[in-house]
Amino acid sequence: MFFILLIVFVLGPIAEIYVLLAAGSAFGVLPVVGACLATALIGGWIIRMQGLTALENARRELGEGRPPVAAALDGALLVVAAPFLMTPGFLTDAVGFALLAPPIRQLIGRMALREIKRRIGRGDATITIHRP
Repeated sequence: MFFILLIVFVLGPIAEIYVLLAAGSAFGVLPVVGACLATALIGGWIIRMQGLTALENARRELGEGRPPVAAALDGALLVVAAPFLMTPGFLTDAVGFALLAPPIRQLIGRMALREIKRRIGRGDATITIHRP
């Protein structure tokens, strides 16, 4: 766990700064700043569109009497993608745009559900539903 935190909070920003400096040297400062702004705007627009789709899917599943598990996971991963896309840098943008790809979100969602089921099976977690 320590190494994951080290990578995320120390090596990640160092790599991001390196890539931004290299891109600035290769293409100039204004194109790099423009690209960072463009990816934030494009990513925000895509998140909005896909978020509305996830919301509509949740409404449809609820209307059919099914729990909207897939739509909820989809929406949660879109929420995770947003800060990656809004943070200036090409590496964070790559992670954010990867999370915008539905197959990647579905893969991560399946892995998350599998982990939740495993923890419930071991007794490490419980799910409580309160009904009004």
